[in-house]
Amino acid sequence: MKSHPQNGAIIPASVLALGSVSAPAPLRVVVLTTYFRPIIGGVESTAERLARFLARSGVETRVLTKRVSPDVPDTEVLDGFQIERIGAPGDRDPGGKWRLIPTATRWLSAHRDQHDVVCCIDYRGIGCAALLARRLTGKPVLFQAQTTGVLSAANADDALSRLGIAPGAWIGRTMKSAVTRLYAGADAFACISHDIERETREAGVAAGRIHFLPNPVDTEHFSPPDPETRRALRAGFGVTDSRVIVAYAGRLSREKGLAELLDAWRQLAAAVQSGGQRVADGGPPLLLVAGPDMPGHAWNLGDSARAFVAQHGLASSVRFLGPLRDVAPLYRAADVAVVPSHFEALGLSALEALACGTPVVASAVGGLLDFMKDGENGALCRPQDPASLAAQLAPLLDDAAARHRLAAAARATVVDTYSEREVLTRFAAVLAGLALGGRPQ
Repeated sequence: MKSHPQNGAIIPASVLALGSVSAPAPLRVVVLTTYFRPIIGGVESTAERLARFLARSGVETRVLTKRVSPDVPDTEVLDGFQIERIGAPGDRDPGGKWRLIPTATRWLSAHRDQHDVVCCIDYRGIGCAALLARRLTGKPVLFQAQTTGVLSAANADDALSRLGIAPGAWIGRTMKSAVTRLYAGADAFACISHDIERETREAGVAAGRIHFLPNPVDTEHFSPPDPETRRALRAGFGVTDSRVIVAYAGRLSREKGLAELLDAWRQLAAAVQSGGQRVADGGPPLLLVAGPDMPGHAWNLGDSARAFVAQHGLASSVRFLGPLRDVAPLYRAADVAVVPSHFEALGLSALEALACGTPVVASAVGGLLDFMKDGENGALCRPQDPASLAAQLAPLLDDAAARHRLAAAARATVVDTYSEREVLTRFAAVLAGLALGGRPQ
């Protein structure tokens, strides 16, 4: 066994090295993802955490990603792993994952002697490059979906409808079946939720190729603060210790439920003004919204969200923080976190909040149902329903005892199943097994 004090993990030597016992060669992994730094998002953060963990564990790690700006270096070393940016520069957009396929295929083929296995995070589109390159290189491929409906092609229904093709009609089913057969050719699948795990089984993938590997949480970084630290964090946001903070962290995007959250907040503010909602001693609750706009994206809500706040006189109780590189201070300072998504494959932001000992009000959708326990570590509301969200938030805003009761169980939800050390150690073992033994049956 080899110990790595940087992350506290104990990694089997077979995970770290290939070759003979006398002269082992390090395991070499390419983490393939369409976007990476300086792009900030859930997929990018997942790829970065995995790459950092692998590098610290002695794995030779490269992140292969799209070039987004000529101002960013094509090659960069970060925390022990190397970033390779390829393709034509261009901002993040839905077509990027398809345009990168030829360039990524060529790169993987040309560098076949420099890697043992390819791990593709969010394999929509770009996963085709890994599969095409494998025909030339023989290098095994692991896929990790970051949303449901990729392998089943259920998320292609809207696109088919726009083309005038009924998803349930013969031609629609045939096209979706072709997508499933293509992606099912990967050697292994890392499933971040039980929904995706079920979807993968139903696509006919053998059990030995399916691994439950959720997006993990650094439970040392995301941890409950002591009272003094909490006061300091709240002061950093300009909030007194007694005022209730509700935290939202995510893209300012339609599918994240931001519009419903702001409408629920408007309803709560109206209830306070009418006397139907009691105000805690610290004054009206404050909603802190952290996350980037999505300029140029059809689901961008940044401008309309800020206009809604101004229109309804909510500026004193809603504050937009912009994108945060680190959301842990926000969750550690907050009394309640809210995740009102329309859909979530996992819901990493909810897990991060829970790891900080912060109860969560979340939509009852997708992977959130794997760990959110209504009335135990938070509350569940109906998705896309501002009234339901407001009803679940209201009792927590003025009842400190209820918040403390939920907070007491919040962290226990995360530490065993979703801790970074546990999940990524198993992830590294799966990658090493692929490199050593090829495709499981």
